[in-house]
Amino acid sequence: MSERPTLVIGGTGKTARRVAARLAARGLPVRIGARSASPSFDWANPATWRPAFAGVDAAYITYYPDLAATGAPAAIEALTAAAAKSGVRRLVLLSGRGEPEAQRCEEIVRGSGADWTIVRASWFAQ
Repeated sequence: MSERPTLVIGGTGKTARRVAARLAARGLPVRIGARSASPSFDWANPATWRPAFAGVDAAYITYYPDLAATGAPAAIEALTAAAAKSGVRRLVLLSGRGEPEAQRCEEIVRGSGADWTIVRASWFAQ
């Protein structure tokens, strides 16, 4: 088990907040990835990504507004590159129901060089 934290991107939102809480309940170190966090993480400001990844072992990725949105693959590609440069070992991507852009994002994570998991929930409660 790593002593390095897991970055939970979107950790103040609906699904990632629950992931962060469950990790913390297991005694695992967690870093919240959000504009209001310290260090902050903002999808619209890539300069915030590397500081958020500093010292992180793994990252749970939720993309805003949605992986099916135009531009999502480019953002995920840039994010995975920043994660690799920061030494992040594992990536977990919350994906969708197989939309073309989401599938491309999944391919990017699979090809990142990191250990990876794709979570393809088709309904919010999953």
